[in-house]
Amino acid sequence: MHKRFLFAFLFIVAAGLAIYFFSQPKHDAPLPQSESVQPAPSVAADDELCAVWVNYNELSMKSLGGGTEEDFKNKAEEMCRNIRAWGMNTVILHVRPFCDAFYPSEHFPWSAYLSGTQGQAVGYDPVGIFLSCAKAQNLSVQAWINPYRVLLSAEWADLSANNPAKQWYEAGKFENLLLTDSGIYLNPASLEAQTLIINGVRELLQKYSFDAVHMDDYFYPTTDPSVDAPSYEAYLSAGGRLTQDDWRRENVSMFVSALYTAIKAQNPQTQLVISPGGDIRKNHDNLYADVERWAREPGFLDVLIPQLYYGFENGTRPFAQTAAEWANLRFAENVTLCFGLAAYKCGKEDVHAGTGSLEWAQQSDILARQLELCRTLPHYGGFALYTYSSIYMADSDENMKKEWKNFRNVLQ
Repeated sequence: MHKRFLFAFLFIVAAGLAIYFFSQPKHDAPLPQSESVQPAPSVAADDELCAVWVNYNELSMKSLGGGTEEDFKNKAEEMCRNIRAWGMNTVILHVRPFCDAFYPSEHFPWSAYLSGTQGQAVGYDPVGIFLSCAKAQNLSVQAWINPYRVLLSAEWADLSANNPAKQWYEAGKFENLLLTDSGIYLNPASLEAQTLIINGVRELLQKYSFDAVHMDDYFYPTTDPSVDAPSYEAYLSAGGRLTQDDWRRENVSMFVSALYTAIKAQNPQTQLVISPGGDIRKNHDNLYADVERWAREPGFLDVLIPQLYYGFENGTRPFAQTAAEWANLRFAENVTLCFGLAAYKCGKEDVHAGTGSLEWAQQSDILARQLELCRTLPHYGGFALYTYSSIYMADSDENMKKEWKNFRNVLQ
């Protein structure tokens, strides 16, 4: 009797374990193809990220020589009123575009886009003022940084004496820098450079109340193996075995992971948001940004916002197919997918779109249809529009006005 009961019990346990095992996702199984994406319910309106990027040119006060606190406050108030009036709920605010700062920092010099000269202080705190204006409009704000970019030229004279990149260069600490034809960058392989960036983020979160830290698509600036050859040789000499490409990807991933950990240590509710380019393979192979890993493994980020700056008729990366590719990635629990949309292309020819080059110039409902599509995709959490000035311009053409009207009808 007891044996029959024991056998029956063991059979039930084994059956239960088999059901559980075969019901679990197989991580080594091939990813579903784009056409297999199934519609998913839209997020609740209150939870949908409705964001606008505000870049350093739009924040610039160079034309006023830095201006006054009142000058900047008037600009910030107008921006925040407009963004709220459009139905948006989030500002992605450029606070550190070029190893510099739009706020008083102990790590980075004042941005040249304030006074016109890097390192020259203005008599006010632009970030603090903008945050106050955003709060008055009930807007969330993400602190947007370009972690590695220093200068889009090799003109060292344009950098202030207290710029850390210039200080390293003059001290002969070239291992912290990448010097390329496109400009000067911090070396992602350098632990000292990584520490500088992370300390800068800690400073931001200690000084201000941001809902997220936001990084965009500036990772490795080149595939040229010579620019960081000394760093790679040092890695091999220490026993490293990765190829140079895999080593570069690991450098970026470990930095992202360390940044995520530092942010959560400061405030577990603060998110890390990364906005890579829209081409998954190019991110991996050319920029050394392993976005697929960051999406599926915990501990890298909270939100992905790929820059899907394509039309539906784009000759190489049509929007619907590309959005589905992102939605079909495996996502860790609590990682959200949002979509960057190209408001700046409305009414213009897209010279890189091949057969779809005239789509944005001839149609006036592209953004609206893109939002409708994105809302049906798995993991959807919202969208971001690039950029503020592309939408709110006094001389907007009729096509842009129609685009925005159609978009607002879908947004509401």
